[in-house]
Amino acid sequence: MSVSTQPSNSLVAASAVATVRGGARQAVDWWSIAAIAPAVLILLGFLLLFFYGVYQSLTDLKLGRPLVRFIGLANYAALMKDDDFWSSVQVTLTYGISAVLIEAALGLSIAKLFASEVLLARLLRPVILLPLVLPPMSVALMWTTMMDPQRGILNYLLSLVGIAPFPWISDPATALVSLILIDVWTYTPFFALIIFAGLQGITDDIREAARVNGAKGWATFLYIELPLVAPYILIAAVFRLIESFNQFDIIFGTTQGGPGNSTAALSVQAYITAFQNLSFGRGAAIMVTNWLIVLAGAFLTVRLWQAVRRRVS
Repeated sequence: MSVSTQPSNSLVAASAVATVRGGARQAVDWWSIAAIAPAVLILLGFLLLFFYGVYQSLTDLKLGRPLVRFIGLANYAALMKDDDFWSSVQVTLTYGISAVLIEAALGLSIAKLFASEVLLARLLRPVILLPLVLPPMSVALMWTTMMDPQRGILNYLLSLVGIAPFPWISDPATALVSLILIDVWTYTPFFALIIFAGLQGITDDIREAARVNGAKGWATFLYIELPLVAPYILIAAVFRLIESFNQFDIIFGTTQGGPGNSTAALSVQAYITAFQNLSFGRGAAIMVTNWLIVLAGAFLTVRLWQAVRRRVS
């Protein structure tokens, strides 16, 4: 009687192959973990700092005080009764929303210009990134010099056309408008580049189909191009809204929250409260409130982006 050993040999070979593959797969997994470990550690570090800031907002932490007490929501309750806090909320919302809306409109115009072949478009393309590469504090100092009521070049240019000197950042009534102007000058190129990339994705076949159906220039833009680039506008708006609500460099480097509290956004008010008044617990509460506003604004914009993208698709 003969017994065949072929099946058993096949099982042994299959088991060996599986063991080798399992060892190789395990090695690849360890390399993957090692590759993402730095990013995970950095993320955990940011989360740790964030939650520590939230904890600080629930204490009466002050510089020089050895005893720190947990006071719960007392800092937030005090903020709700503070007129300066509500003024900072208004400044933050006005600054962020106004800047983003103006930048989106101007960015769309510039992107549409870049999509054409006119001479002005070819002249602007090499310099469009210049405001974005400048440090925000340098931008603030440059515009502070240009907006000087007595020796600033802006008022000098206005005088050449017979316009009286403008107060710019020296008057509470015009300071916030002036800061929005600086933000628009700095970050409109960001919108322009994102929207221009969206316009480049619209093929000539789509435009030609619109012309065949009787759509002219403005109709093609309003009903074909604008809906197709709307997701690009909104995704740029998400990033800019987050940054505008957290804006500190331009505001502090230009007006330091003044005159009075006319430009004291929440980020600036938190800095003044924590590092000038030395009330770190109250300053942390202001920053947590600012974070909640940023989160709400980003969430609403992302939901709008999702709805527009589904409609376009």
